Amino acid sequence: MRLSDDRTPGLSMRRVLGIFLTMVVILGLFAVRLFQVQIVQGDMYASLADADSKTTISIAGTRGEILDRNQIPLVSNRTSYAVTLDYNYFPRGNTPESLKEKNDCLLRLTEVLSQAGEEWNDTLPISAESPYSYLPDRDASVESLKSFLRMATYASAAHCMEQLVEMYGLQDYTIQQQRTLAGIHYNMATAGFGASTPYTMAGDVSNGTMYRILENSGEFPGVDVGTVAVREYVGGEIGCHVIGTVGPIYAEEYATLKDKGYSFNDTVGKSGIEAAAEDRLRGEAGKRVLTKNSSGTVVSEAETLAPRPGDTVILSLDSRLQKVAQDTLAEKITSLRQTAPEGKGKDVKSGAVVMLDVKDGGVIVSASWPSYDLSTYSINYNKLLADKDNPLFNRALYGAYSCGSTFKPGVALAAITDGILSPTQSINCTRTYMYYAPSYTPNCMGYHNHLTVVGALQKSCNYYFYEVGRLMGGDLFGYLNLYGFGQRTGVEIGESAGVQQTPEYLRAVGSQWVPGDYLQLAIGQRGSYTPIQLAAYTMMIANNGVRYKTHFIDAYRSYDGTTEAVPPEVAATVQWSKESTKYVKDGMIAVGKSGTAAAYFANTPYTVACKTGTAQTGLANSSDHGTFIAYAPADDPEVAIAVVMERGTSSASTYVARQVLDAYFANKDKGEAPTESDVLLP
Repeated sequence: MRLSDDRTPGLSMRRVLGIFLTMVVILGLFAVRLFQVQIVQGDMYASLADADSKTTISIAGTRGEILDRNQIPLVSNRTSYAVTLDYNYFPRGNTPESLKEKNDCLLRLTEVLSQAGEEWNDTLPISAESPYSYLPDRDASVESLKSFLRMATYASAAHCMEQLVEMYGLQDYTIQQQRTLAGIHYNMATAGFGASTPYTMAGDVSNGTMYRILENSGEFPGVDVGTVAVREYVGGEIGCHVIGTVGPIYAEEYATLKDKGYSFNDTVGKSGIEAAAEDRLRGEAGKRVLTKNSSGTVVSEAETLAPRPGDTVILSLDSRLQKVAQDTLAEKITSLRQTAPEGKGKDVKSGAVVMLDVKDGGVIVSASWPSYDLSTYSINYNKLLADKDNPLFNRALYGAYSCGSTFKPGVALAAITDGILSPTQSINCTRTYMYYAPSYTPNCMGYHNHLTVVGALQKSCNYYFYEVGRLMGGDLFGYLNLYGFGQRTGVEIGESAGVQQTPEYLRAVGSQWVPGDYLQLAIGQRGSYTPIQLAAYTMMIANNGVRYKTHFIDAYRSYDGTTEAVPPEVAATVQWSKESTKYVKDGMIAVGKSGTAAAYFANTPYTVACKTGTAQTGLANSSDHGTFIAYAPADDPEVAIAVVMERGTSSASTYVARQVLDAYFANKDKGEAPTESDVLLP
């Protein structure tokens, strides 16, 4: 059967013509677009075709400064130069030829640095010379190295070096060159050296080194010398234990810090305020974007986000008074060692001074002897570490000592408040305390006869406080807890809690509390307390029972001038009776006017409420620890001070306190006020 075809030749031709015209239009549009791309916008698209990748590089923000309470700089920044390696221009590849090119470039660079006396970064925890050994006190770094090399935990330093030599193609170099190059390569690898992460090989290099490298840039592909901000410790020794240090990021630290936005090239606070205020001091990183073509050549670079400087940290510390305290400690300790009789401070080991602002707990002075110069800390570190006087140890915050009779005002306040004795009640001091005779008969320093609390404090009568200690018994511990003994005071940079001995504490260490221990507790011989704890306790007496959390940081100031004050925080309060505070303060004033501190404070233009202390060390042929606490002015307290002289006698500690208090009131009389904002310092 034949099917009919209804299509006509005219209709078929129209369809063909329509398709043809449609194709002409489409091809025409393509032609127009092609003309626009190749002719009109040809240069732009050629560049885009050639530059098809972008790399973002972090730019560190300038670290914030550290000022004292009077806006005097203690830590600032100066402009210097750093040698950096840029992966995008540096020789790459792992072929023998590429590795040789890389290693030869690095050796030429180290030769320039060595000739100029510059140092380069090397955190490889292996000795600089063969036979190789692991560096001491770098256990975490050693473990990181073994993990990086996938070595067994028992691998020696020599085994690690062998692996590094093979990994980086160092077989044809000398032993010394191998160690040098291995250290650089390891640093580069752990720093994550790559397209987005430059590597800082050396920081703080001289102008001469900078010119030498730049003038011979052809010898150093991918090596640049740029300006950087370098930490400058303008205060030198002033507040060295408080301010602290910065340093490079170690491999084991980087694992944590990289999540906070750090690059391996950054410096980080290692101790003191530099570490405690790290988040505010470091600032915020900026961004630099490199545009590369398809062959990897950089065709442009631009800063897309400017770095933000870190905040300025304003301390409660007074650098003038801090210097007086440090100088006076050094002077007195040197004098005692040279001229004091045996058993009277000739064996003095150290000293510390802490002065607090009683209105808010701010630390005005925190001095520890011996001190050191922060500006030469890294250079002299090994020498400082070997010094028998241990200058790196902060006695003001970590030294713990029996405080002797400076404990007595707090004991008296507790006893009168609890009604254990009346402030006008007298106790007859017959020198030898006989309550526990014949098994235990402790002595007083003299025969004081009948004394009330004022006289007992004035003469520092042990007999009086033996009786008070016996009567108070374990009820005293609740007060000592409120005073902050055996607890940290709150400073931002770390401190010891000291030790408050209690029956429970002695049981825990395998000993036993006996009734006679309450007598020794009442005269400050049953615990170890830090100088800052003594100052905080003295502040509490000055404030009629309010103890503030101690602090070093008063405020933060951002780069735009906005200041954020740190508010004071009450750590504890105690409700002493008004009667107790009146009589105890009268007794402390009497100590300065006519008592055990009268030789130094009887004729001062300001009145102090104070207490001297002598604490036995328990060591044969040892001088006693000398302690002293005070607040002033007695009628309207502004500052509280505590001085401890380790085996340095009470007289020496009282002398040191007098010099610091004199300097404080002299500055007040001169009207030296904090420098106003936006006013240049002299």
